Amino acid sequence: MTLDITNIRKDFPQFEDEVPVLHEGQEELHYLDSAATSLTPTCVLDAVIAYYTEYRANVHRGLFHEAVTATGLYEDARKKVAQFIGADPEEIIFTSGATESSNTFVRMIDESLHLDEEGKDMVTTVMEHHGAVIPLQQFALRRNIPLHTIPLRGTALDYEKGEELITDHTALVSAMLASNVTGELNDIKRIADMAHRHRALLVVDATAAVGHIPVDVQVLDCDALYFSGHKMFAPTGVGVLWVKKELLEKLNPALFGGHMIARFTGGNAEWEDIPARFEAGTKNIAGVIGLGAAVEYVTALGTEHIRAHAQELVTYATERLREIPGVELISETDVTKNVGIVAFTCAFAHPHDVAEILARDRVAVRAGHHCAIPLHGALGIESSIRVSFHVYNTKADVDALVAGLEKARAIFM
Repeated sequence: MTLDITNIRKDFPQFEDEVPVLHEGQEELHYLDSAATSLTPTCVLDAVIAYYTEYRANVHRGLFHEAVTATGLYEDARKKVAQFIGADPEEIIFTSGATESSNTFVRMIDESLHLDEEGKDMVTTVMEHHGAVIPLQQFALRRNIPLHTIPLRGTALDYEKGEELITDHTALVSAMLASNVTGELNDIKRIADMAHRHRALLVVDATAAVGHIPVDVQVLDCDALYFSGHKMFAPTGVGVLWVKKELLEKLNPALFGGHMIARFTGGNAEWEDIPARFEAGTKNIAGVIGLGAAVEYVTALGTEHIRAHAQELVTYATERLREIPGVELISETDVTKNVGIVAFTCAFAHPHDVAEILARDRVAVRAGHHCAIPLHGALGIESSIRVSFHVYNTKADVDALVAGLEKARAIFM
């Protein structure tokens, strides 16, 4: 199946001609920043608007029509997400995004499993997003637990070093499925084998991958996994934390409040069954319903087709960028190992200066360290320019990028 990108672009209002211009003579938008946040299709916007205009009510509380409707759609979204990643609905916890998911999981582990036993340690990788590694770092500092880091070998993880670092002393391993900087797809199954051989838990940050490639928690064999909705067409402020049921049942909540209480005598509180015990208070109901619509949209397109389209664009962009003197690629160039990201530096200018020149021609990219300072340090650079593709991108976007880079090179050389 070949995706009809022309028709797909019609699903995204920001590409419509009737969108108000930002300034006179505005150019066509070339949106190459989906790794920061994707654009939102009309079907998702419609689902969110319908909640606010047709059945606005809180969930799991009222028995009137609007409340029952909202609750049903909220729980339908849980089922859709579970099916999407090969999980059980009881294992799906809705959060505000990957950062809250990461912090929540670490706090749940901290509160429940007592990893501060003598001799215990944790292992992560140099690729991790700050949202993944900082909660681990703070946990390690609070409990005086060593936190080891798997380094790079070239631009990929050094799996042999991982074999050395993950031992019988390791309680928890954290690794990302795909780098949000280089696009590198990590061999999570291999890391899972290392962790489980030593009875360690594996938590996976799948934020850069979900919605771009097929993701199945059973295939990955991890113990927990999380991602944000807004990088896969859903609204901002909604995310998912998946935890294997047998582990989840052993964990205590990290947040407390309404909805998650089964009984409360004043002197003692008992929690609801999973997953309700982990969803304190009122969640982002519209966001969750929008996430359900986004999952339906991605499923209809097919993640395997989305990935094939991204591979074509990564190949084309890599070829075109290599034509420009001074451009040095830092991303994974083997498209079978790349989630859909091309990152590079320019010898002729700082990434922020290049991004500003590109923005003048409505070419939207990300410049900076992308919340991954350790990875940039390992690559020997402070920052980079990141181009990230999604299903609505075309080769014309790459051509506009190249034209803008040539303009920047002429300005700064």
